[in-house]
Amino acid sequence: MMEKTLKQITFILFLSTLLGLVRFYFLKDDEFTLIKEARVLQEAEVEVTDSGEAVFIIPDFMTEPMMASLEFTKYFFDNKRAVFVDARESEEFEVSHIAGAINIPFDYYDEYMDTIDALKYDDVFIIYCSGGECSLSLDLAEVFFGDKVFENVFVFEGGLPAWQDAGYPTE
Repeated sequence: MMEKTLKQITFILFLSTLLGLVRFYFLKDDEFTLIKEARVLQEAEVEVTDSGEAVFIIPDFMTEPMMASLEFTKYFFDNKRAVFVDARESEEFEVSHIAGAINIPFDYYDEYMDTIDALKYDDVFIIYCSGGECSLSLDLAEVFFGDKVFENVFVFEGGLPAWQDAGYPTE
């Protein structure tokens, strides 16, 4: 009995490996890779006026969330033209967050559907987390853009640490 099970396991492993290699080498699909590639978002554009003032441009049509630099984020904060969303856990949010931000933890966003549904469709959303290797903001941005179909979704990759290092307002 054990010998038969071992033969079946060996056969399944051999067949799955063979099919995987056939798929990789013979079916030309540029999006299929054996190793997941890092996701890189396009960064929002900036124009400089004749007076030297920076004006950040939001595209008329976005196909995915875009990356927001520290300067972009501060510009929209100063001009009160964005809703800041902290994707970290509630406990972290309570310790410190960008002034005026709302908290929608990515891991529990289903519990915040009333808050998300109350947001205006055409607002600008800048979503952040702890910066560095933290991907909660990118994950929540995908929910906002893909599932909830908000138009203007940006990810502030530097997150709270970059904001605090620049000495910008926190609560």
